Amino acid sequence: MTVERCDVVGYLCDHCSNEWALPVEDDLDVHDVVRVDLRNATLYGEVWQVEGDRVQVRGTGGDWLLWVERWRVIVC
Repeated sequence: MTVERCDVVGYLCDHCSNEWALPVEDDLDVHDVVRVDLRNATLYGEVWQVEGDRVQVRGTGGDWLLWVERWRVIVC
């Protein structure tokens, strides 16, 4: 979805039907601190790599390393 020439992701709460939109990050850099919104969890970590439409995020202390779609990543 695009709003005012900015790519955004629309969200819908299953419980309350609230709707909102967040921009897709287009200026991610390695070592940015980010939040990753997954279907069943919200994770916080550090950008490790950026490749096209996906981002590799490393958990605090190196507990985990995960590739996610760029639209799921929000800079903190």
